[in-house]
Amino acid sequence: MENLIKYMLNYAFDHGISYALLDQIDPDYPSVSFTDIGRMVINLNWKKQNEIPFMIGHEIGHFANGDKGTFYYINLSTPVEHQADLFSLNLIYKYASKQFYTFDEPGPFMQQFAIPYRLEGATYKLFQKNNDLIF
Repeated sequence: MENLIKYMLNYAFDHGISYALLDQIDPDYPSVSFTDIGRMVINLNWKKQNEIPFMIGHEIGHFANGDKGTFYYINLSTPVEHQADLFSLNLIYKYASKQFYTFDEPGPFMQQFAIPYRLEGATYKLFQKNNDLIF
């Protein structure tokens, strides 16, 4: 998980996104993106520790998708939040591929990288799309 977090933070830095990492705050306090000032704040004490890399990717997604405003990692049912989720899913998949992780099924991938269940369908589509490219 530590290597994936580093990958995500390096990705953010390489794309002009600054960040603050907080580890002494309430585990229920959500991470947040302030796209207008180009900064994200990540709660490293998040209640779901294994979800931190995904959450970082999600916050990066707001910048990559051109979202404008302030976005907290709490109300995840809107179209804007879903697009940020998809960005994170794809970024983690790219990381896993570069590290030569091999997964025949989406389920183990989701478990290994703590992909939230709300993205099960999208993960299956991602695997199908990439398997179609191989064969």
